[in-house]
Amino acid sequence: MSINPYLNLETSSNFQIFDFESVGKNSLKKRAIFDLIDESEQLYNLALCTVLKDGTQDFNSESKNGDMDTVLETVAYIGLIYSERFPERKIYFRGSNTVRSRKYQMGVNRYLEILIKTFFIEGLIIDKYDEILVRETFQIGKNYTALIFTRK
Repeated sequence: MSINPYLNLETSSNFQIFDFESVGKNSLKKRAIFDLIDESEQLYNLALCTVLKDGTQDFNSESKNGDMDTVLETVAYIGLIYSERFPERKIYFRGSNTVRSRKYQMGVNRYLEILIKTFFIEGLIIDKYDEILVRETFQIGKNYTALIFTRK
């Protein structure tokens, strides 16, 4: 199993923003952003968006650019770079909707053997009020709302 991310990354000076070009049906600017969401736990949300031509960030629309696997592999690669630079930080990853969260989890399932060499992975089940109902070691076959990656 090989991982072939886009390598055309541009990074902000503080490593909180990573831009890359998605090349599929169209050429789209993608952005991965790390935002602190829990200081005591050093938990950072990793958000993925498309940067539109006017510079606005679209977090909700599906690009349907035909390169989803490569984009997800690029996001995983960005997470690896980020966690090398900031090994004490945990990365929180959640889709903007249930379908996206499921797609992301399927990607984790596909590359689990590779990911667990570097990360401890937790699965979270969160209710509609954003209350965490379950936080446990990631298990194949369970549907999670969000994931947390901690560098080993």
